[in-house]
Amino acid sequence: MKTLILVGLLVVTPFALTAQAPEGAALPRASESITVSGPPGAIISFRPRGTTTVELRGTEHIPRAFISLKVQSRRGFVEIDINRGAIKGLEPPWTFGPDFLTYVLWVVSVDGAASNIGEITFERGQPISINVTTPYQTFWMMVTAEPDFAVHDPSPVVVLVSQSQADISTGNKGFPIPGRLIYHTNYTQYKIGELAEEPTGAPIHLLQARKAIEFASQSGILATPTSRDTESLPEEERTRETLEVARSYLAQAELEFRRGGRNDQTIQFARAATQIAENARALALGAVGGLAVLQLERELDKLEADVEPLRRAADEARLALARSQRELASLREQLTEIDSLGDQLAQLEAALDRERGLTRELESQLLALREQISLLEGRLGTAGQEAAGLRSDRNAICAELNKQLSSLGQLTETGGDLMLNLASDILFDFNRYDLRPAARETLAKLAVLRLMLFSRAAVRYEGHTDLAGEEDYNQWLSEQRALAVYRYFLQDRLSYAAQASDRADAQEKSRSVEALLNMNFNAARRAPDRRQELLGRLGDAVTGRGMREPLIPVQGANEENRRVTLIFPEAQAGQLSSLCAAATR
Repeated sequence: MKTLILVGLLVVTPFALTAQAPEGAALPRASESITVSGPPGAIISFRPRGTTTVELRGTEHIPRAFISLKVQSRRGFVEIDINRGAIKGLEPPWTFGPDFLTYVLWVVSVDGAASNIGEITFERGQPISINVTTPYQTFWMMVTAEPDFAVHDPSPVVVLVSQSQADISTGNKGFPIPGRLIYHTNYTQYKIGELAEEPTGAPIHLLQARKAIEFASQSGILATPTSRDTESLPEEERTRETLEVARSYLAQAELEFRRGGRNDQTIQFARAATQIAENARALALGAVGGLAVLQLERELDKLEADVEPLRRAADEARLALARSQRELASLREQLTEIDSLGDQLAQLEAALDRERGLTRELESQLLALREQISLLEGRLGTAGQEAAGLRSDRNAICAELNKQLSSLGQLTETGGDLMLNLASDILFDFNRYDLRPAARETLAKLAVLRLMLFSRAAVRYEGHTDLAGEEDYNQWLSEQRALAVYRYFLQDRLSYAAQASDRADAQEKSRSVEALLNMNFNAARRAPDRRQELLGRLGDAVTGRGMREPLIPVQGANEENRRVTLIFPEAQAGQLSSLCAAATR
């Protein structure tokens, strides 16, 4: 009987405790809040009517810089106008480092949200005047050095800040709003202060496109190759596809530059590449966030699966320790009875020593188990908080996309359709249907947003005219205006269409549109059947509303009635993209 007890003690062995907690997913870097120092700036709430003057003065980066601009409130938006002679003292942007190629004007809301409203460009070394709009009524302004014109967030290099109107001789002064000048940005990883020479060898637009794709390729999930062990999210794939579209535009721009063709073609492709690359850079934060949330959820599942066997092992270790203690007590009782048997006593003492060692090892392993369980339970608690923060970042990206779309015109919803009235003062001159030069900049931005948000939407285009002239003539003119905008998007579609069927459809519609645009009013009146046949080939994509639906019911020329409305069907209005929730109804 005593021999059997010894064998029972010797077969108690330590548990092999090898469970390890998985490493955490790499999280995207949070945005930073920057307070602007230097000359005392001012937040201004502008009056709903009238024109006033605002001055921007240089910070410590360019103390001699100065801009004087006009701010005029209009119905639904505020217009900002800078004349050529009112921009003084700006030094070349690359003096701040090799990452800076241009200057951008920003409007910043009271809560620190910055909106890119235009690039300050130069011609023969002199800045060019600009005219831009913003939906904000209360804001402050700044100018920053940037790598390209299409950045979504400002850099830390602030060179000019809007000042108080207290010492300015001007009418319709706004109301000063107390508060510090703070803005938020995700873009701070620039080479600031490094010596840089004037960039040469390519047009500035092409240099900006190269820089935009360089930064996008280093952002978030775009900087990490796709892992074979992790299933890709649709958001991640779409972000990578967006970057590839930008690279294809850059390749076309590089080809046009090498050929020595028309400079405006190089500029067109380069600027499109810049805009798409900057959107990919901003979306990379949302793509990383979505992937990190998925990884954290997978880690939580694995942690829960790993904790359960550790708990069972701990329970088994406690039971084994209790059994060992009971057997040790029994052995001590038996040793009392056999004091006289020296050899057997020595063997029992040796067995007790071994069991003591095993007991200490089991107690040490049990302590390590408790520490691991505590660590894993702590990770379970913090992972949920990290996931909530990442979802908040994704919502911020979606809000930025919706804001970018709203900045191009008046965005409304009627009968389940999403309707975008393009800003009317940039499209057409009176009694004309050819696009103004400034309209192409807005349509280029809209083309990028449409590619990202409504890539498969059957968009309809409605043209409108002033309340002046004959009804038949205005019907024809409204159709021509809708056709002019439709032609721009058909040309953009041809530039990126990959499938032969898609290209063939776009080419066929382009031929019909060109024929209609070349048909003047007299020709259209002489051949109404031919015109209706050409319009019928376009389906319901183009409609002329004439002067039947004016925004301003006043006879005569009025630029707000001179517009084109883009209508997105209900299916697309319900969800802007797979990243974003449905539009507010």
